[in-house]
Amino acid sequence: MNLRLSEQRIRSTCREIIAKRGDVSGRGLREELRRRFGAVGKTTRVFAIWREEVVARDQGSSMAMAADLQRRLVAAERAAAENLARAERAEYREQAHQDHWALEVDRLRQELKARGEAPVSRVIPT
Repeated sequence: MNLRLSEQRIRSTCREIIAKRGDVSGRGLREELRRRFGAVGKTTRVFAIWREEVVARDQGSSMAMAADLQRRLVAAERAAAENLARAERAEYREQAHQDHWALEVDRLRQELKARGEAPVSRVIPT
């Protein structure tokens, strides 16, 4: 009796094995087909379907990997933008601090000059 396995049976069996084990060989697929259906199908046809399913699985995992990399890139760009903004704010605060004290020192010098006093310079003894 000649049993012809349908393409759907071969594909679904292959997909089930991939889902359970993560990988399947062409021979492993044929063994499973024999166990389930009592027939293995023509080698060329079964292996062609097997290759298509393996390629589809690999493309799916490549797409998932690409999507993951894209998410990580977006997160890294967001973090870089936040870090840049934080650094710019810190630089602005530092510049404001320096300007404030430069004006304060200048004001005190002008005040001493207006009084006719010489500015005091600090000399650190060695």
